[in-house]
Amino acid sequence: MSQFIESIRILNGNIELLDYHNERFNATRKLFFCVEDERDLYQFIQIPEEYKKGLVKCRIVYDIEIRDLQFSFYKPQNISNLKLIEASINYDYKSTDRDRLEHLKNLAFPADEVLIVNDGKISDTSFSNIIFRKDMRWLTPDSPLLAGVMREYLLNEGMIEEISISTEDLKMFDAFMLINAMLTFDESRALPIKNILGV
Repeated sequence: MSQFIESIRILNGNIELLDYHNERFNATRKLFFCVEDERDLYQFIQIPEEYKKGLVKCRIVYDIEIRDLQFSFYKPQNISNLKLIEASINYDYKSTDRDRLEHLKNLAFPADEVLIVNDGKISDTSFSNIIFRKDMRWLTPDSPLLAGVMREYLLNEGMIEEISISTEDLKMFDAFMLINAMLTFDESRALPIKNILGV
């Protein structure tokens, strides 16, 4: 049976973007397991006292039911540059099966991480969505591997815009930023576009 993941950011005991996680959790259960009942993850997330301070990742593994729930303090990966990798891959839902993604990630050397290109269009890294800056506007590819919760939140808030981005378009940007449920929008994390090797 397929299993899926929700990775939820908790900052000083505050659960972030829970409505977005609930929506994906319930939509995934309905699609893959024909489950009609909707559940609120808040009822299952009992934060231990030691994790009520600082930045914490709550990792939930589920199929029809929640199978595992773990807390850990979160420290972002140190990613400073990306390598373009052409690959046709389907990862519309946040599955525990990440073998293809891990294989691609292993091709990143000498960079720290891959930026996956599908049919000439920019999509995602192996673990995050990506946004690009042009003229103080932040833009995200309209062909992500996974429409992540942070990406959806930023789109809904009007903080980023969705457009088609090809490899040839990359040189028109001056910076990029990786985003996911754990990596929030923070311009201090932006990296220069030259840190994508080959641009």
